[in-house]
Parts: sequence; C-alpha cells; structure tokens
Amino acid sequence: MVRVYFPPDANCLLSVADHCLRSRDYVNVIISDKQKHLQYLTMEEAIAHCTKGLGIWEWASNDDRGKEPDEPDVVMACCGDIPTMESLAATAILREEFPDLRVRFINVVDLLTLVDEREHPHGLSNCDFDTLFTPDKPVIFNFHGYPWLIHKLVYRRTNQERIHVRGYKEKGNINTPLELALENQIDRFNLVIDVINRVPSLGSRAAYVKERMKNNIIEHTNYAFEEGIDQPEIREWKWPY
Repeated sequence: MVRVYFPPDANCLLSVADHCLRSRDYVNVIISDKQKHLQYLTMEEAIAHCTKGLGIWEWASNDDRGKEPDEPDVVMACCGDIPTMESLAATAILREEFPDLRVRFINVVDLLTLVDEREHPHGLSNCDFDTLFTPDKPVIFNFHGYPWLIHKLVYRRTNQERIHVRGYKEKGNINTPLELALENQIDRFNLVIDVINRVPSLGSRAAYVKERMKNNIIEHTNYAFEEGIDQPEIREWKWPY
C-alpha cells in the first residue's frame, strides 16, 4: 500500500516522518524541500493534523461565526509547502478586501485522503468529504504537483467540476520563488482572481480588486526579473491575523 505526504511545515514533517518510520507494509513517500518555511502549527497540532491527513485550519478560516450557519462562500484548499503559503497569503488578501466573504481553509497532508474510501483505506467517505469541502461551493485547490492528479483523485466526489486546481504546468527555469509561482499560476494574486471569478456574490463589485491583482502580477514579475529576488513584502510575508 502506498501513502503520499506533503507536510506544510517543519512540525508536520517531523510528525509524518515519525509516523512513516513506525509503519509496516507501506511504501511511504514524503514530498518536502530543504528551504526555510513559515511554521504554522505546534507539535501537538501537527500530530493531530497529520494523523487525520487533512483538516480545516480554523485560525485561517472565518466561516465559523458563532450562532450563524457555518457555511463558506469558498473553500481554499492546499497541499504542499509553497502552495500552502501562497493560499494563506491569498486568504489574507480576501479577508482584507472582502470582510463579509466566508472562507474555509483546508490543508491536505496525506494526498490519498482525497480518494473515495472504497478505493484506499485512507480515503474519506463521501459524507466526510462533503462536510469538509461542502457539496456545492467552489473549491480553489493549490497543489505542489500536476493539477490533473487532484482531478483524478476526486473524480467520484459530489459536483467535482466545482473543484478548480492550480499546480505545476512545467513552466519556469532559474526563477525567484514568487516568479516560479507566478509562472505556474499558484501565486496569491492568481488565486484571488480565481476566487473572484468563481464566487457569484463577488462579481463586478470585485472589479477593482481584480485589477489590483493583475497589476501586482506585472509589478512583481518585473521586479524579480530586474533584481533577481522577490520584493521584501514577499520574502518577509507572515500570516497577519
């Protein structure tokens, strides 16, 4: 049996590595890099998150509003370290620009949790999948690998055509981190545009935000080309909430 893990931070990497070393009769694949990344979870939180394989990051979401129904307008999902950071940055922009927009943030560590439970022992039931991702809301899924892989994994899920995946498009060479993300459209600005295009309640009222996102893409692309590094606001970005 095969398991594929994409830990988003150091504590998740340690938790996954420990889990894999203790396992038997599995081929464990861990996808990670050696660069420094932001730390999102405590060790206790990472253990719980990696044990489930995926889950809602409540601190990054704003669809749970007490007595009101916990119904998001959009689900921001991600798998992988850079896609997670860019999805978080996009979510921060959305929360700043559209305070009334309900965003649910889901991070995936164990890729095979997306598979139907009848196909893999780590797969979610349709009920659990719909509870997390909703049965009908748009999902913007940012992925470390090829987009078609996610579509193949979720092909049995409810209204799977609403799941829009961004991932590697075999673009880029010697680029800055953001420049490479921009080349493959997994960056924060393109993700915000994706949300604007797919959430009906935004529509034309988000026209100016979309224009700013397009201008940001041009500005940051030109800066990276001319300077060979990303702007400080990108290199030093941290979760603001």
